[in-house]
Amino acid sequence: MHSMKKKGHLYRSLQAMSILPLLVLGFVITIFSYYTVKSALHAQMQTELKNMTEYVMLTYELLYSGDYHLEEESAQFMKGNQVLTDDSSIIDRLKAETQIDITIFYQDTRMLTTIMDADGNRITGTTANTGIVQDILYSGRPHFYTNTNINGQRYFAYYAPLRDNRGDIVGMVYTGKPCTNVQATVMRAVLPIILIALIGMVVVSLISSSYTRRLLNALQKIRVFLSKVSTGNLWEELDADVLVRNDELSEMAQSALFMQRSLRNLVEQDTLTELNNRRFADKRLKQTQINANTFGNNFVIGIGDIDFFKSVNDTYGHECGDIVLKRIADVLKNHMLEKGFVARWGGEEFLFLYDDTNLKTAYAETEKLLNEIRSLAIEYDGQPIHITMTFGLAEGGLNTNIHRLLQVADTKLYEGKSGGRNCIIA
Repeated sequence: MHSMKKKGHLYRSLQAMSILPLLVLGFVITIFSYYTVKSALHAQMQTELKNMTEYVMLTYELLYSGDYHLEEESAQFMKGNQVLTDDSSIIDRLKAETQIDITIFYQDTRMLTTIMDADGNRITGTTANTGIVQDILYSGRPHFYTNTNINGQRYFAYYAPLRDNRGDIVGMVYTGKPCTNVQATVMRAVLPIILIALIGMVVVSLISSSYTRRLLNALQKIRVFLSKVSTGNLWEELDADVLVRNDELSEMAQSALFMQRSLRNLVEQDTLTELNNRRFADKRLKQTQINANTFGNNFVIGIGDIDFFKSVNDTYGHECGDIVLKRIADVLKNHMLEKGFVARWGGEEFLFLYDDTNLKTAYAETEKLLNEIRSLAIEYDGQPIHITMTFGLAEGGLNTNIHRLLQVADTKLYEGKSGGRNCIIA
C-alpha cells in the first residue's frame, strides 16, 4: 500500500514537473523566435532598402547626365542641365510600386521627397538629423537605421552618400519604410509559435501515467530538439522514435517540426520562388568550404542572371516578372537535384553550387541548363515569352577564399553581360 501511494505521488510529481520546464522552454522559444524573426526581417529590410537606394541613384544617372548642383541665381536643384526641383514623378512612381519612401538631399537639405506632412505637403526644404549628416556626409559610408524619426514618424531608413563625377559627396539618397509595418509582421509571424507552444504544453499534461518511462524519454528528446532550435540550429533533426509514437507526444513532435520548418522557411527561404535565400546560401557556402578543406574535393560556384529582365517588367508588368522568376526557379531547382543547391541571390540573380566537381564538368552541366532555358516558352496573357540567362562560373577547392571566389564568379558574369549575354563565362 505504501509503495502504491509513493508511486502515485511520483506520477503526480512527474506530471507537475513536466509542465514547469515546458512553460520555461515555451517562453524561451517565444522570446528567441521573436528576436530571430525580428533580426531576419531587419536584415531583409536593410537589403531591400539598400537595393532601392542603389536603384534610385542608377535611375537618375541613366536618365540625366551631369552632376547634382544648386543653381545659384534661381536656387533650382539640378542634375546637369535638367531641373529636378518639384519634379517628383520618378520617386512617386517608385513609391507606388514598392511602398518605399524616397528622398534626395542636396547636402543636408531635402530637395525631392515622397514624405508628406500632416497637411499633405512634401517636406522639401527641411534638413536631415545632424547625427545622420555626420554618419553619411562626413564619413562617406552608407548607413542603415532601425528607428529614425522623420517628421514625427519612426522609420527603417537607409542613407547613402550622393557623389559627383569626381567622387565628392554632394548630398544623400534616403529610402525607408515605417517601423509599424515591420513590427506588425513580426507579431504575425511569432503568434503561431506561441500557439504551438501552448498546445504542446496542454498535450503533455494529458499523457497517461502508464507511459511515464517512455514519456520522460520522449520529452527529453523533444526538449533537447527545441533547445537547439531556440539557440539557432534550424536544421536539427528530431529523433525518429518520437515521431512514430501513436500518441499526443508524436503530435507535439510534429508541431515542433512545423515550428522549425516555419522558422527555417521564414529565415532561409525566398517567398516568391521558394528557393533558398541568400542567408541560407551563405551558410551552405561556408559548410562547403569546410568540407573541401577536410576532404580535398573541388566544387564550382555559379552566378546566373536573367537577361533583360527589366524589359520584361516594363513590357508585361511585375506580375509577369514574378511568373518568369518562378518558372526559371523551377528549372534551376530541377536541374540542381543531386548536384548541389541553388538559391535566389537577389533580384533576378541566382547562385548555384555544384558539389564535388570540376569546372569542365560544371560548364557542361550549365550548358545543358542554358539550352533548357533557351527553349522555354513562358505563357503570359496568351503570349509566349522567351528568356535567356548569362552565367559566370568559378572553381574552388582546398583553402579557397569563398568571398574571393564569389567575386570571381560575379566578374565572369558581368564579362558575359558585357559580351552580349546569353552565354557562360568560366
